[in-house]
Amino acid sequence: MKNTTIKLGLLLLLVFLTESLVAQPPPFWFLQSVAKDNQGNPARNRTIHLRIAIYQGRPVGGTLVYEEAQQVQSDNDGVFGYTMGKGVRSNNPALKDSLNQIDWGNGPYFVNTKIAIAPSIPAPWWIAANNFVDIGTSQIMSVPYALYAGNASVTNVNTSINPGPPNTFLTTDSLGNVNWTAPQAAQVSVTQVTNISTILDQIAGANAKILPNTTTVIEVSVPNAKRGDPILITALDDYIDWTVYGAWCKVDGKVNIRFGNFTAKEVTVLGSQYKIVLVK
Repeated sequence: MKNTTIKLGLLLLLVFLTESLVAQPPPFWFLQSVAKDNQGNPARNRTIHLRIAIYQGRPVGGTLVYEEAQQVQSDNDGVFGYTMGKGVRSNNPALKDSLNQIDWGNGPYFVNTKIAIAPSIPAPWWIAANNFVDIGTSQIMSVPYALYAGNASVTNVNTSINPGPPNTFLTTDSLGNVNWTAPQAAQVSVTQVTNISTILDQIAGANAKILPNTTTVIEVSVPNAKRGDPILITALDDYIDWTVYGAWCKVDGKVNIRFGNFTAKEVTVLGSQYKIVLVK
């Protein structure tokens, strides 16, 4: 009875499959999925058995053209990946032996996936073939058609193109005609700005003491400063113990400067180590 209950629990295991198809060189493509139990918990570090089948024409009642089986391992998040086309092929002689043998231009095609997740603790009575769950069928869209494109042929291509004049490049018009074309200069509108006068007043700073690992604001008298004027603080060297976070003028004749101390000790900033530049 205990074994039967465990089997039933495995049969009711819900597998949420998020398939991400990434085009690979033919005849394979990669898929990645996430397995979760019926409580929403990841099926961690489990052996995953897969049966993958491709049907032509209809998702139900279509013609079976390809079938393979795989066995992979999920990670600690329940994520497992597999490369379709690298599994063990069916020995049915009526089926295709590889993905690139499928006539992808004669679709639509649908992929059906069945999955069986082995118990986390090995059980001799558990057989994958008796525990597969059909997790659905979906239409194969663009990815495998990269395989189909690999079989495409190109005709009526003129490979005898004579060199063009200097400073030209090849272009193709809507009819497929190839021509040598000279680059066209872009139209650029230039706006001339005149009568700009910039006055920079440089003023020596004032000393500031900054407590460890904090910032401080000092106020310096700058007679020509007006509220809202742009203020620049220019250090005279690369000081590694302190920095300037910003400077502003909110009262005429006064400039505020915020300094920051990066160290675990008190730092003194000398007025001779920086200048206050007032932009007018």
